[in-house]
Amino acid sequence: MTQEEGEKAIMRMNRLVVVGLLAGSLAACGGAQGDEPGVSAAEGAETGEVVADANNGPPPPPDIPEPISPGDEYSATTILPCGFDGAAPEMRCNAGVKRNWGEDGTTLVEVFKPDGRKRAIFFQGTTPYGADSAEADGSAGWDFEVSRKDDEVTISFGPETYVIVDALIEGG
Repeated sequence: MTQEEGEKAIMRMNRLVVVGLLAGSLAACGGAQGDEPGVSAAEGAETGEVVADANNGPPPPPDIPEPISPGDEYSATTILPCGFDGAAPEMRCNAGVKRNWGEDGTTLVEVFKPDGRKRAIFFQGTTPYGADSAEADGSAGWDFEVSRKDDEVTISFGPETYVIVDALIEGG
């Protein structure tokens, strides 16, 4: 497998994981709406139906951004739940993780916000302990709060909320 094929496989896997998480009941049914035999992608495009792509699985729902490639910069990438302006984490944001980023083995997660800026979140093990902040955007005075449920952590940083699963931090 070439590096390009590997990157495409990772992107397909990320997309499938997100689609599975967001549409668990759809995945349990075994197909997307309009994925009946005899409906081609071209026919689906004409009628507006959602049609699975034989090479990449079902397309992501429209509110999910295209995944970023891990490349050399990130150990892994994902799309994670996020919320802004005090809203619940019902949006989706691209994110990349740099494992063993710090000399002490800390991990860095960079979340790409809808406004085009990044938010860096720092982890020791699977415990988040801070985020980047700046006086310029007012985030220097924001509270950093963490809550855990099973294998995921919810981070509230001022009016921003992020949900990150342990598997992103640990790998696997």
